[in-house]
Amino acid sequence: MHKLQEGISLRSAAALLALLYIGHLGIHHAGQGLGADGWISILLGFVLSVPMLLIFSRLTRLMPGANLFEMCEQGFGRVLSYVISALYLAYFLILASTVLGQVEFIRTVSLPRTPFVVLSLLLFGTAAYFAHRGILVIGKWSVLTIGVVLAIFVLLSVLFIQNLKISNVLPIGTTGGGALLRSGYRFMVTPMGAGVVLLALIGHSSKWVNFYKVFFFGGTLAVLFFAGTFLRDFSILGVSGMERLTYPAYHAVSAIRFGAGGGRVESLVTISVLLSVLTMLAICLCAAGHALGRVIVRREMRGMVIPAAILALGLTLFLGTAYAQRFPLEALYLRYAPVVQLGVPTLLWVVLEVKVKRSG
Repeated sequence: MHKLQEGISLRSAAALLALLYIGHLGIHHAGQGLGADGWISILLGFVLSVPMLLIFSRLTRLMPGANLFEMCEQGFGRVLSYVISALYLAYFLILASTVLGQVEFIRTVSLPRTPFVVLSLLLFGTAAYFAHRGILVIGKWSVLTIGVVLAIFVLLSVLFIQNLKISNVLPIGTTGGGALLRSGYRFMVTPMGAGVVLLALIGHSSKWVNFYKVFFFGGTLAVLFFAGTFLRDFSILGVSGMERLTYPAYHAVSAIRFGAGGGRVESLVTISVLLSVLTMLAICLCAAGHALGRVIVRREMRGMVIPAAILALGLTLFLGTAYAQRFPLEALYLRYAPVVQLGVPTLLWVVLEVKVKRSG
């Protein structure tokens, strides 16, 4: 496995970040009961995430070429950095396990007779292989994958044109400000806050990358993807369809027919979800392997991805059972995730700013 310390290019980092966001939220991009204003909450969530993204970017300027764990050791000391690394290890494992919704979607629409356990093993095994190859390989894969995902998005949008009903997305602005803020906050946490994973994957050769561009270009790409997909699907399904159907994006595409034989293109949605999920999993497992190495005080990260993948798979299967029993997973995630997404990075930023100024 390539060392996780190796750096990635600006293009690879932006593609990786966009796929992390898209794979994290996946097929679940409905408007949270906001009707036609769902896309507004997506844009609002991005605006709310701007301070967080600025902090991520600033950290890379304060300690160029250092990853999240090295930053924590410099800012908080070695002992406390191990505790924080354990906190991030738990977060990366939980983040990987959030793909259970996407796994269930793939199983439901494409492989209904395949047990959830078997499909999870296949996905985690494939993702672990990519993660084991290292961040440089994942970066190159991400550039190719984001091209395919965006090409599918554009193709489906073009095919949708004849089925669009603009009246479905009107009127705009009928939702109360409180509801929009709550939904915007949810989008800030899921998926935008997951961008903290990228800090764990920064290597020494990444110090020449402008991460302000990475975080904002990758984030903007994902936001446009989500907002565009929402508007496209809502214009077909309307309020009732978006709120009633479990997978609105998939059902909206079922209305498309092309060619003399009336061919259907639902499989393209599945392909897009599968590719983004695999990439998102590989990213999370790579970061989790790095965190696990720090927790057990092993500087060489070789071999840490496989144990991390086993832990993530076990957690996913456990949460899958809880999810089926309607355990409030999302509510717990929305409370826990901001601690590592915003709380720790903000404190780290303040500490490093002071130390850098004193040393300068």
